[in-house]
Amino acid sequence: MIHLQKESGRIRLVLDAYFMGEDIVVLISGGDQPHLGTITAGARLEPIQTVQLQAHKEFYITEEIAVCLRKEFAGNFAICCGAHMDHVTKDEIRMLTDMAIQLGKELIDQLKQKRL
Repeated sequence: MIHLQKESGRIRLVLDAYFMGEDIVVLISGGDQPHLGTITAGARLEPIQTVQLQAHKEFYITEEIAVCLRKEFAGNFAICCGAHMDHVTKDEIRMLTDMAIQLGKELIDQLKQKRL
């Protein structure tokens, strides 16, 4: 398992990645009410597929991480994300999105190191 987290102001995000053999499941959650908003799955040679639950918009995060992950990771993957913040501002949404994508890039860096 890989555990990463980021915090800035009132935004706190956690990324946990679980290995299933050669595959990986990534959970990104945080905010006031963590939930399951979007799931993006794929593999190096398969198209990326996203399921958006209700009107959640975390696909901006999961799809960007998926594009980067499929370039570096040989196995199948699923990225689940949900972070809700009460009374969130546009700047906080932008910051939360950037922080989540940075967590995804840190995960990819750790996966690269494990290959050595």
